Amino acid sequence: MIKTEKQGLVELAKITAPFIIVTTIYTVIVLGLEEYLGDHIYKISGQIGSVFGLAVAFFLGFRMNSAYDRWWEARKIFGELTNNTRSFVTKIYAYYGNESHFKETEQTDLRLKAKKTIDLSILFIRQLKNEMHNNHKPTFSEESSQLLSEFDINQENKISNEILVAITKTIEDSFAFTARIEKGDLMQHINRFYDIQGKAERIKNTPFLMIYSAFTRIIVYFYVLLIPLFIGDIDLGGENSGFEFLAIPIMVIISTVFLTINKLANLHGEPFSENKTSVSIDEICKTIEQNCREIKDKL
Repeated sequence: MIKTEKQGLVELAKITAPFIIVTTIYTVIVLGLEEYLGDHIYKISGQIGSVFGLAVAFFLGFRMNSAYDRWWEARKIFGELTNNTRSFVTKIYAYYGNESHFKETEQTDLRLKAKKTIDLSILFIRQLKNEMHNNHKPTFSEESSQLLSEFDINQENKISNEILVAITKTIEDSFAFTARIEKGDLMQHINRFYDIQGKAERIKNTPFLMIYSAFTRIIVYFYVLLIPLFIGDIDLGGENSGFEFLAIPIMVIISTVFLTINKLANLHGEPFSENKTSVSIDEICKTIEQNCREIKDKL
């Protein structure tokens, strides 16, 4: 995850470096051909380039905003997951501390049951993270495997769903009828877990309009290829002044800007991918687990 402006500059340099190299080579070749074949032999009206460039810029700006909205929605989803999990495990800690909330047959080992419910919550967070990284069938530790076996969680099915079903069944079977308010409160948190899971899967399983992405790439690349034809060389001070070489950095900068914006839009459009610009769900889930363990240690 990029946390500082310095890190951002480093990552930006990694993204732009290939574009700078390729566009520099291309620009030098095109301008070299122009000098060899004759000045302005292929130059197109600059007004056409201005209109075309403005259209591409608006198109890219719209796409970048759409990609950022998708990225920000993903971040809000995991922020909601953080808040809901903290509240859920805190209420587990509070409600399991009062025997009157439970059926007489369930009033033994309440602290142990509370710890296992929190462990299930941690396991759900881990599994949701794994599924966002396309790891639907991870290798579980011995402790996690025992927990899955104890609660009869079928690993052939969607594991995150199975974990939520196990938590729901545990709460339903344990709480007494007189504690319907407490049980209903916990069930609302379970519903929020399902809601969060659904929102995350909606973004994960809905590609960012691949045909739209392909069309944008074609338009940007086509415009970049035409930039030397729009600008040509710069004849400030005459043919022998050397100022005509200023065309090279100008074309490289313009080309790199358009290519970089298109690349950043692609990266932000996949917020759950494992790159520096994606939502840092690994760190978020690690923080959630730590918060859960802090509550568990109080039991």
